[in-house]
Amino acid sequence: MSRSAASSVGSITGESPQKKLLQSASSSSSLAILHDEIAVSCFARVPRCYYPAISLVCRNFRRLMASPEIYIERSVIRRTENILYVAIRSEATKTLSWYTLNLKPFGTIEISHRLVPVPSFPSIPGYGTTIISSGSEIYVIGGCIDGELVSTVSVIDCRSHTCRFLPNMKEPRKCAAVGLIDGKLYVVGGCNAPSLSWVEVFNFKKRTWESVLSLDNVDMDEQMNFFVMNDKIYRIGQNTMFVYDPKKGRFEEDLALGRLWFNESCPIDNVLYGFYCMNQILAYDLVVGMGTVFWGLEGLPEGLQSCTGRMVNHGGRLAILFKKSPTEIWRTEIAIERAEEGGYISGKFLWSNHVLTLTDSFIIERALAVTV
Repeated sequence: MSRSAASSVGSITGESPQKKLLQSASSSSSLAILHDEIAVSCFARVPRCYYPAISLVCRNFRRLMASPEIYIERSVIRRTENILYVAIRSEATKTLSWYTLNLKPFGTIEISHRLVPVPSFPSIPGYGTTIISSGSEIYVIGGCIDGELVSTVSVIDCRSHTCRFLPNMKEPRKCAAVGLIDGKLYVVGGCNAPSLSWVEVFNFKKRTWESVLSLDNVDMDEQMNFFVMNDKIYRIGQNTMFVYDPKKGRFEEDLALGRLWFNESCPIDNVLYGFYCMNQILAYDLVVGMGTVFWGLEGLPEGLQSCTGRMVNHGGRLAILFKKSPTEIWRTEIAIERAEEGGYISGKFLWSNHVLTLTDSFIIERALAVTV
């Protein structure tokens, strides 16, 4: 259309051509936003294991799969999932690498349930790193590199598979007990004693570390394990069990829990689970402080034991990842049931399958579940 014709049309409609063009552009932009909103609403209802395949369809789908809006929508419509991540350390190089479970949605359980590498996650040299998960994030705290303790803290976002760093801790640490309680990150021990910052806390609003407790008149031996339950941090040593309560700001010794827990344990709904004997699981109710229940489950593999396995709360189920051979990792999943009368705890074996084969000897450093 010529400029004179456009002017004629504009005079007939009573609108300038420039205004009509702006209205057309605005309409197209609104339509694009509407299309994105519809796509996000649809994709949020799709299991996350299909996202890599959807991302290959086109550039726009790839952009939407990586957007935070899709995970906000998943949370709003309650379609979040518990995804397993596993940190595996090579015994040859001492480097820690990351894997995630079930990113291959096609085929049977035996084919699709595999640990696949996450190359975008940072590899971690050295040893003694504490790793925890909260919501959709994984926290990597401290460690020892070339014989030196480090004070770094990194946060991995499992929605976008990106990493950021928090300010360094006041004290370098390894094998610390860590817990996210009331929106604050508490780090206990793992540093050279005596220390005025034996317990320090990170305030996310102020983005600063604060010393909250020194090691005073408490005989702490080497930490073997830790867990968080009821907003308290349980620190298990070779011969001691101490509980740190942030609300009280002090340690208390717990004599009820013994050496059974210093290898591996997993809290689920106020019950602590751990390996007892070969192919048996021990459940202990921490709230009542009694009612220890032992149960052996038919179908558990013969290689299941504390020195080679890791437990994790996988959406209320007990998932166990373990070495079945020097190069093979298997996963066992158990449904937990509690009787209405008497509170008797029992477990139902669901499945056990091979999830990864590596060429070199390795250690399963940590297994975690995140919500995305």
